[in-house]
Amino acid sequence: MERALLASLAEYTARAVERVSYVNRRVQAAHLMQKAMLTEIPRIEGLEIEALYRPADGGATVGGDWYDVYPLIDDESGTLAITIGDITGHNLQAAIFMGQVRTMLRQADLDHPDYGPARILSAFEHANRVLDLGASGTMVHAHLRPCSEGWLLTWTNAGHIRPLVASPDGDVEELTEHGLLFHPDFPALSRLDHRRLLEPGSTLLMFTDGLVEHRGLEMDVFIARTKRVLAAGGDSPLPELLRRIVEENVVGTGEDDIALLAVRLAGPGAPEG
Repeated sequence: MERALLASLAEYTARAVERVSYVNRRVQAAHLMQKAMLTEIPRIEGLEIEALYRPADGGATVGGDWYDVYPLIDDESGTLAITIGDITGHNLQAAIFMGQVRTMLRQADLDHPDYGPARILSAFEHANRVLDLGASGTMVHAHLRPCSEGWLLTWTNAGHIRPLVASPDGDVEELTEHGLLFHPDFPALSRLDHRRLLEPGSTLLMFTDGLVEHRGLEMDVFIARTKRVLAAGGDSPLPELLRRIVEENVVGTGEDDIALLAVRLAGPGAPEG
């Protein structure tokens, strides 16, 4: 009797360990897949660029949060394309959509370097409807072009959390211009480009809603926290600043993926690159 009981306990323990190992492998594979889909940050003269991606805690699924940064190679002005976005859902399909959307935006940008972000987003939305892709979500798509006074930011916002801009003296502004999210069932929308000059020493911060949206809590509280850390972090290296912003905002276990993308302009007389 005792021998049979011990054998049953050993079998039960082995199965439990096997299930835990299986789940851990799924989690690791999901996170590796998500990481592989995220962009390697390019080195751009005059800019410091840093991104941070934090997956939801304890989940075996991948989400649709993403960022992207790439130069418009055929554009002689040195324009940089930057995107932050969040596909609806938190599963493998959302991650697949994210990869498709990112690729389609890149294709449109590189084929039409004379288009502004609004026309690029509209081109993607047209393809999304005509090809019946089915992707929906939010994004900010932007172009950043060097000019004599700094860098000119041109952007369009499809329902996404508003980006923040910190001036060299620590003032933080929300880029309030906003539009509807993208969805294949929506009719063709008139997307608009918005422009703002970023002076030397400024920092642009874009992020997904997992940073500031927490169940049962006011989003404005966490946006205010983000502004406060950003305002005080003008002299901090961007990797450290992004980590502090996440630490300030995460409540308990992270229920959602978080993606952040920061671009800091070199200050007057500062070393570039």
